Amino acid sequence: MAEENNHRWRTESLDLIILDLLVKRQGTLKEDELMEMLRAMIKDLSGSELNRELMELELRGKINVSAMKKGRLITLIRPKGSPAV
Repeated sequence: MAEENNHRWRTESLDLIILDLLVKRQGTLKEDELMEMLRAMIKDLSGSELNRELMELELRGKINVSAMKKGRLITLIRPKGSPAV
């Protein structure tokens, strides 16, 4: 029973949280910065959970994930004609 108390239901889905953080940071974040921001909100977030969400967002055409020398860069893809943030 004690284990059940540690799990909380999220009121907002992880993909929407990621997109919101990207918008607030002018559309670009390093993966380690994103993970740090997410862990401040979601204590039990795993790296594999983040990878799965990033892959789904990339497949849906919402973000682009590119490799850097250290880590990855996540960029928000804006529809043509949308204003820059």
